[in-house]
Amino acid sequence: MRYLAAEVQAENCRTEGSFSEIWGIITMLHAMGAKRRASLLIACTALTIPTMVAAQDAELEKADEGLAGEIIVTATKRNESLQRVPVSVSAFSGEQINRLGISETTQITQQIPALRVNAWSPNLTIFSLRGISQSNFTDNLEAPVAVYQDNAYIASMNALAGQLFDIKRVEVLRGPQGTLFGRNATGGLIHYLSEDASRDDFNGYVQGEYGRFKDRSIEAAVGGPLLEGVRFRAAARVEKADGYIKSRDTDATDLGFGIIPGSGQDLGGKNGWAARLNIQADLSPDAKLSLWYKHSEDNHVATGGYAFENCDFLPNGFCDTNAAGLSDATNGVLNGITGNPASPYEHFGERPGRLDRVMNSYQGQLDWALGDVELTLITNYLEMDKRYAEDGDALPLVIVNVDSAVDFRQFSQEVRLSGDTDMLKWQVGAYYLDMKYDGNHAVTGAPITDLAIAGNGGFSLPTVDQLYKIDSKNWSLFAQGDLHLTDELSLTLGGRYSKDNKSIDYVNVLSDPTFAAQPDPIVLFTDQDLAAVVPGVNRERYGDWAARVSLNYQVTPDTLLFASWNRGIKGGNWSLSSNIAPQGFRHRPETLNSLEGGFKTSLLDRSLRLNGTVFHYMYDDYQAFSLAGGVPQVFNSDARSTGAELEAFWSPSKNFDAVLGATWQTSKVDSIPGTVQQSAPEVFPGAPDSQYCVNNSGVFTCTFPQTTIRDAKFPNSPKHSFNYLLRYNVDVAEGNIAAQIDGVWYDDQFLEVTNGLGSLQKSYNVTNVSLTYRHDRTGISLTAWGRNVFDKQYRAYVLNLGILGVTALYGPPATYGATLRIPFGAN
Repeated sequence: MRYLAAEVQAENCRTEGSFSEIWGIITMLHAMGAKRRASLLIACTALTIPTMVAAQDAELEKADEGLAGEIIVTATKRNESLQRVPVSVSAFSGEQINRLGISETTQITQQIPALRVNAWSPNLTIFSLRGISQSNFTDNLEAPVAVYQDNAYIASMNALAGQLFDIKRVEVLRGPQGTLFGRNATGGLIHYLSEDASRDDFNGYVQGEYGRFKDRSIEAAVGGPLLEGVRFRAAARVEKADGYIKSRDTDATDLGFGIIPGSGQDLGGKNGWAARLNIQADLSPDAKLSLWYKHSEDNHVATGGYAFENCDFLPNGFCDTNAAGLSDATNGVLNGITGNPASPYEHFGERPGRLDRVMNSYQGQLDWALGDVELTLITNYLEMDKRYAEDGDALPLVIVNVDSAVDFRQFSQEVRLSGDTDMLKWQVGAYYLDMKYDGNHAVTGAPITDLAIAGNGGFSLPTVDQLYKIDSKNWSLFAQGDLHLTDELSLTLGGRYSKDNKSIDYVNVLSDPTFAAQPDPIVLFTDQDLAAVVPGVNRERYGDWAARVSLNYQVTPDTLLFASWNRGIKGGNWSLSSNIAPQGFRHRPETLNSLEGGFKTSLLDRSLRLNGTVFHYMYDDYQAFSLAGGVPQVFNSDARSTGAELEAFWSPSKNFDAVLGATWQTSKVDSIPGTVQQSAPEVFPGAPDSQYCVNNSGVFTCTFPQTTIRDAKFPNSPKHSFNYLLRYNVDVAEGNIAAQIDGVWYDDQFLEVTNGLGSLQKSYNVTNVSLTYRHDRTGISLTAWGRNVFDKQYRAYVLNLGILGVTALYGPPATYGATLRIPFGAN
């Protein structure tokens, strides 16, 4: 009777009461310093602990339905049973997330078929859904997998934090979702819904965790009534960890260089905190106002480095490549100076990287029932300031350094009307999004030596700063309806028209202060110079439409069949690259037409929930990211993909739960440009030429004959995958013990769309285990856990740098620890 709750039913209890100065509370919090905000939120929670009372039996009874029970989702912007929504959706409730011991984004993606996450650095979170992703690391791009938090779109991939705490539900929608959720949802959508202030009773919890590499965190939440008809919910989390990738010096004594020191900074650590406050007020029996303030920080996080791997060294000191300029070696992790084998959990870079980031979000949502029509207004303002430094070459020499900074501001407004009749469920709305970027992306070292020679006649340690300002505005109108043709048959029709208006101010500046001949910075080119060659390349005015048509057949109360066509759209943008040509500066919008069919059914007296989907994608102008030759750029190409997913939730008894999922997918990207040309300074004086590279007075120029890569596979898209979770619980000693094993297996996959063998990740399996004791009367739980218990080495992120080898970041090794959770109040 203590196993995973599956029903998540939104509470709609609304009572009339007073409401005043709610925004004043949030404004007061923002006016405080960051440390005072965190102290206030955590102390507020801590002060409630002396009033802790026993957990109520109601929550434990709610858990009796098991994983196969009903779960309510908002995939169509309505509260509906997951089994009645004709969309490929996976969802986990907050209760399930807590019971499964999930505290990071990576963990939950393991249990959602076709979803991958590249959280290779806290600087950037890249989601891949059915192989659709945007792996470009520059700050100005939006992802094709849209991320929403509490009904508000998060436009910047830099503004996605990896911490999961006090979560009500996570929903993942596969396939284009542009009709209801707008542009940039071609690949699908991920929606994080936080616990809010909807409960009238006093409740909360405190949780602490400690694990290997001194990975420690504490989180807390408290909620309840403030005044009659006014409630609050406050939550916060602090986490710190040492790095699991250790800095090492390079012993190059045999080469005559002695000991070359590393940075002394371990990578993969954590140092951040986040907090949020929600206040809800019942303005009347028919109107509810919900106000949010969210804050998060990452402070001096040790990041920005890689392992060096997959390099067959040539006599000139560079790495061998194929005819397209990509490393095809598969000889594993190396010390890039000595060539000796190394551990993937060691790095030899000499430069300490770092991340500093601060985010604030303010949001208001009004839900107002106007007779048979409901009005929803959602207003959000988000601001983020980020500074990032990286040693990009994985060597104890200055070969490639990357520095970026961005101040990002986002304002959005959604207005939506919805209603139901006997024949039709409908909604119409309008959306506005205003984004502003003010940033700099700087590259130092080998990738820009040709620019330094062209601009200064030589080089010492050149840097190109790319200063940019982007102003982006979007508006859209949308409508969707479900028409009941019969009691069993319905037709969904939806459409959205979206209009983008973007502009960029861009300056490319070369500086080399230690180069005697030209110590002063010089402007290489601006957006105006590029526009003189390709008129309008610094502006983007784009209008397009998204659509959905779905035929849905409710065969029985427990079985749904559906077939759909969806058209998704994603706007164009700019490739920020120090060596960009005018024709490649702006990439075109992409369009995805998706054909999809599926079923959802409950079997064995509803103890088994089984859902399956097949799909076929037809891409026009698919936006593919390539770092061929060390130059980041997004290219357009047509693409195709076909696949299927199967997902099962089984609770045959009160003591056992199982989650099983499987995927199959093939894909083809028509054409991607190869490296064509790459330059780098000689490794040692008089280094000899190689097959594709010529030494021109100390600078190598490499020309590669294969200019196009054809029929490439999507990155992060294994042909097969299989996820699993088995959990058994038994009542003992005034409580319950639950043992769990879970994990995921991935087939071979390329981690870059260029498909170089150096970027091929062979198949691997990650398995996690846990053992939890939960006390009946108090609800206190203690969990011992292990993650990646078989210590599988796998790469989370890869960059194929051609003659400079391959840099990679590996996922964490085996880790272990314990989590203590103490609920109080009505929890």
